[in-house]
Amino acid sequence: MTVDVAGAAAALLAAEDILILTHRRPDGDTTGCAGALCRALRQIGKTAYILDNPDITPRYAPLIVPYAPSEGFVPGFIVSTDIAEEKLFPDTAEAYKGKVDLVIDHHGSNTGFGAQDLVRPDAGACAEVLYDVIVALGAKLTTEIAMCIYIGVSTDTGCFKFSNTTAHTHAVAAACLTAGVDGGEINRALFETKSRPRFEMERIVFDTMEFYEDGAIALALLWRADIDRTGADMDDLDSIASLTRQVEGVQIGITLTENRAGTVKASVRTTKEMDAAALCKKCGGGGHIRAAGATFDCGMEQAKAAILRAAREQFHAVG
Repeated sequence: MTVDVAGAAAALLAAEDILILTHRRPDGDTTGCAGALCRALRQIGKTAYILDNPDITPRYAPLIVPYAPSEGFVPGFIVSTDIAEEKLFPDTAEAYKGKVDLVIDHHGSNTGFGAQDLVRPDAGACAEVLYDVIVALGAKLTTEIAMCIYIGVSTDTGCFKFSNTTAHTHAVAAACLTAGVDGGEINRALFETKSRPRFEMERIVFDTMEFYEDGAIALALLWRADIDRTGADMDDLDSIASLTRQVEGVQIGITLTENRAGTVKASVRTTKEMDAAALCKKCGGGGHIRAAGATFDCGMEQAKAAILRAAREQFHAVG
């Protein structure tokens, strides 16, 4: 059942023993949303926890790790934040498939897997939707809650430079700054400070990038051997997919990352001419219009052939 912000807030106000889920390979938006919601619910007197996520990285761990469930906790109400479909659940959330009471999301590809679904594809970040829910709950926007929201909004809009940034995005960010968030310091840490492994991986991307369709399609391959050799972790690879789109003339940027399990993750970033979600849907994935992804249960070369075939189909269909 589809609900609006007021309906989602009413469901949370009526709920007890709330457990919040984040998605696999957690980013700033899913962790920021979960962290903000959990803190807000506790502020208004609710018992709330955030499910452990085995993929959490040091960058985002402080947002959710302190709120892991206590021993013996039995949830009475399940909420997912920034999760488009159940196949994006981390391994720890397998038991909650088919049992989510409230979905809070902003992906147009959301499958509506909750008993109640609040999905706003017009929002640049799920944190924008979460901010509206927190206001409807009557919770105070403390600096700590605002920091979680700001991280979610900033990371999912590429520090407010992606085309999904709207007036509402800036309004939410402004509210966070008013609450005491140091936006400059957060953005410096998220977008300007880079580890040595990150620099090495960026060099590899630019050195090995391939171009197709007269430069309209760019493709980068991140092999597991290179990732391991540089010592890069998930934080180092965060947002690296956007590099392919930075080259002038590129309309479809593709980054393929070889995972340890032998699968390949495809991250697609597009300009306004192309629909990344429609492209990735051809490969069993999904996401946003300008940023989407898919996972291939095969080797790199097969994944490359499949995603390139879908990209070329998309390019020529539009062109």
